[in-house]
Amino acid sequence: MKKNVLKSLVVVGSLIAVTCAAMAFTDRKPQPPVTPPPVTVKDGVVSLSGQLSQNKVVLNGDGTVALELTLSAADIAPNPDEALGAVDMVIVLDRSGSMEGQKIADARQAVRGLISTLTDRDRLALVSYSDGVRTDAVLTRMTPNGRRQLDAAVRSIYANGATNLGGGLQAGMSLLTAGRDGGADGNRGRVILISDGLANRGVTDAAALGNMSSLALERGFAVSTVGVGQDFNESLMTAIADRGAGAYHYLSEPSAFAAVFQKEFQHTRSVVAGGLTVRVPLENGVALTSASGYPVFNKDGYAVFHPGDLRSGQTRKFFLTLNVPTDKETEVTIAGIDVTYRHANASHRVALSEPFLVSCVEDKTAVFSSIDRGVWEKKVIREDFNRLKEEVAGFIKAGKSDEAMQRIQTYTDTQQSLNDVVQSEEVAENLDRDVKELEATVKDTFSGAPSAVVQKQKSNAKALQYEGYRERRMK
Repeated sequence: MKKNVLKSLVVVGSLIAVTCAAMAFTDRKPQPPVTPPPVTVKDGVVSLSGQLSQNKVVLNGDGTVALELTLSAADIAPNPDEALGAVDMVIVLDRSGSMEGQKIADARQAVRGLISTLTDRDRLALVSYSDGVRTDAVLTRMTPNGRRQLDAAVRSIYANGATNLGGGLQAGMSLLTAGRDGGADGNRGRVILISDGLANRGVTDAAALGNMSSLALERGFAVSTVGVGQDFNESLMTAIADRGAGAYHYLSEPSAFAAVFQKEFQHTRSVVAGGLTVRVPLENGVALTSASGYPVFNKDGYAVFHPGDLRSGQTRKFFLTLNVPTDKETEVTIAGIDVTYRHANASHRVALSEPFLVSCVEDKTAVFSSIDRGVWEKKVIREDFNRLKEEVAGFIKAGKSDEAMQRIQTYTDTQQSLNDVVQSEEVAENLDRDVKELEATVKDTFSGAPSAVVQKQKSNAKALQYEGYRERRMK
């Protein structure tokens, strides 16, 4: 096996432990997997299950294994006294000069459409920002009078000036925190931050803005972001949404504002498990290196990530990339993975009761035999391929066409060598169809007149990054 292929496997989180076995056994039939069945627990609201991609790693290998973690919410009927969960929502609208024209007109129209949808139990507030920040309307119940007040506030917004995105975010979060009085009324909370450009006033540092957004989780609400057009920073908007336990939306055209507002409203009102926190104990030398794209933090002996919410009846899957020690032949225990969340204004916890056991062995055949084909192929298609999209998006944005094509080729070689052994039809189709389409996108991006290439770089980078983000997180 070539050294550069082994290095690439580290990057994509593939099954490095079995790469040598894959090369050695390509002429043999795949053996039945011997991985244990998934571990599943339920607590009445959320069920949690996990299944390893393999339960053996090779001695002195990199010790990488994948864990498919599934969270499902019960299909909970609404309270007889309530049609659906009530919502407190704050729209934080960019009114900088770049929003002038169709963007601000479509945004105003979309907010007015949202006003007409809300019930008199819902509350809406409006913050707008350019060089400075303005509270256009505090949290207001959508009674007939409240609707008139909000409608008048929306009509008064016009675009000019720079982009104090941080000031708008901070004002929107503070407004929701103060207006909810700690969330005692039970309304589900959401801030929606909209921008079409780069933060160039006030707080502009991505880490600082992410930290600001992360405060939403402890205050009992979420922050979602909407990037409009081709000139905003998609990495920043994704980071704010991830840290704020919300969702990121990319709009190539401002006419889609209305659909995003309606989606956010409907999703927020149907949340039954909010503020999900997943914890993986860092014991026995185990490390969590990736969690479906979410930021991972080490805290009090755990690796922690926050994947947002679960709606009534919703199932979400996350692929965790774990590393276990491989310096000696032994069995490593991964135990105590748990999830905490909020339901009915109370905190809840569900934990996997049975541990996962991963053996470090010298026999490569045994490692190969332990691969669970179903888990592995889902990981390749859902996690690895969409991570590749995000990486290629970064190369396209930076104008690095050769690096993008090389990354795709390395990925193809890696997955093909593994699939020669695992023999997944789904992975074969993904390599033959989807990866080739990705290559075609890169080639098309950098063809044509220089001005056209610049525009295609912006649009294709944002589209690929958004596709990868959405699929990895099941948003």
